[in-house]
Amino acid sequence: MTTPPDPGSGGPPQPGPWRPRRRRPPARRRPAIRPAPARTALPDWDTLDGAGLQAAWAGLVTWVTWLHDRYELSAEERLPHCWAEHPGLVEELSALKAWHDEIYHSEQPSGQAARYWHAELRQTITAALTFYASGCRAGHRAGTPATPRLRERWSAAAPPGTPGPATLVGHPGYLPGAAMTAHLSAGRAATLSDTITGYLRHDHSWWMPADSGWQRVTDLATSTLLDHHAQAMARADQAVRQAEATRQAGG
Repeated sequence: MTTPPDPGSGGPPQPGPWRPRRRRPPARRRPAIRPAPARTALPDWDTLDGAGLQAAWAGLVTWVTWLHDRYELSAEERLPHCWAEHPGLVEELSALKAWHDEIYHSEQPSGQAARYWHAELRQTITAALTFYASGCRAGHRAGTPATPRLRERWSAAAPPGTPGPATLVGHPGYLPGAAMTAHLSAGRAATLSDTITGYLRHDHSWWMPADSGWQRVTDLATSTLLDHHAQAMARADQAVRQAEATRQAGG
């Protein structure tokens, strides 16, 4: 800035006092637009089929296995091992998984929402023990991670909405009545005892009656119990046969 010349002096303009030059504020950068996190769809087990059904079921089994180990749900079997066989409990666990994904995969996870989720988890576990599987518990056990055999059992269970075993041709866990009868005739299957025919032993597994056929027993505790009873009944059957042979020989 210069001082205008004095009209009476005729000289050049004189420099004025120095003043700092104003700087323009830096341009604000626009924040990068982040894509919204993918939200986990809540599976509708009644409409899913094919690859979509199997992918959803595998994802739920993986997540429930994580839940089982992270929250020590094996203690006193807080999560019943038969959860995969209770459709209502499957629905509740599916909803918990979807809600968990929404909370922890969001741009700004909410601590309050996480607290609500944990409260709902405890409610679901209580319902699992007292409502869905109140008569299915196998007793108190020390806390252990989910075993590969237990995970295999969960994965092999039929997802809700799939046809019953009687309509699954070739399903490894089901045999039509005629097929099992043929196995019995050929000696490839045997009843639990001479008098108890409601359970059969075939293909290294126990089988129980199902719709127009036989369903493989997948529960480990039940299979172990049947093994114990089969040994006891075999001794009883042998004693009865010996007594009958002695009676006929003496007659």
